[in-house]
Amino acid sequence: MRSIQVWVLLLALLLAEPAIAAEYRGKNIDGKRFAGKVYAYETGGVFDVQVEFRKKKAVLYFANGGQQTIRLKRSNITDPKNIVGWGRVGFLSLGGILSVGVADDSSNNTEPPRPRPFEGFWRISLNEADLN
Repeated sequence: MRSIQVWVLLLALLLAEPAIAAEYRGKNIDGKRFAGKVYAYETGGVFDVQVEFRKKKAVLYFANGGQQTIRLKRSNITDPKNIVGWGRVGFLSLGGILSVGVADDSSNNTEPPRPRPFEGFWRISLNEADLN
């Protein structure tokens, strides 16, 4: 029984998110939405978005109603025009560095998806005045 408790504790520690808020110039910006643009490295597309920061993550709200959660490279934002993150469409974060793929199996395709260059890399650009 003791070894199960140890394994559960270790698993919880591995999956735990750090309690570090997203910051800009020492100011907590978690939970607030900011208008901005996002560049998708995979497609080269630039999209108007609303961005909400949540610790080491950012939720991108697109004009068409879609949303994408990405993991920030750094929670301390130093350049609001160059906020880099990673998050693949169709993947759900399990915490930490772990994620699981969610696929639509209606096509009966048994082949695993092939990675594409720059897949899942995003760059957010915000107006610095909005963060102050």
